[in-house]
Amino acid sequence: MILAWGAACAEFFQAIIAVWLSDWFLQHRETERWFEWGAIPVFLVLAIHLMFFAQPPGSPREAETARPLRVFLHGVLISAFNLLAIPYWFVYVGWLRVSGWWREGTLSTLLFSAGVAAGTVLALGCYALLSDRLLRQSAWLSRWANRIVSLLFAGMALKLLWGLLVAQG
Repeated sequence: MILAWGAACAEFFQAIIAVWLSDWFLQHRETERWFEWGAIPVFLVLAIHLMFFAQPPGSPREAETARPLRVFLHGVLISAFNLLAIPYWFVYVGWLRVSGWWREGTLSTLLFSAGVAAGTVLALGCYALLSDRLLRQSAWLSRWANRIVSLLFAGMALKLLWGLLVAQG
């Protein structure tokens, strides 16, 4: 749970950055097309990697007893290097804005980021409680999760490409 709290702290700040980026993109719409073209190869590379090259995790190791601060910082570090967190929350905030569910202001940003952090703690806490069962099935789960996420990335790349080609034609 300490690791989950560390990850949640990093997610909090990643969500704030995503909101700021969303604000910037709404003010600079002319850059949208360039980022869409840049996203296509990124999504395709991720899709190919996850479909054909990603390996399931190795066998679980015995849990080591470590100091709580070290475990917390490990959670922060793991979450900070999650390269998909900011783009995910960026898209989510964009959807909230387009759907009319977003209110501008610092309070909205802080509440959204706190909700992201609380959800992270809840999800990772459930994962920790179910870890024994999940670790026994981790290779199978990992293989299918990679395939599903791979198809999602491929679909996003194709949707972006389709939208760009139709917009030009």
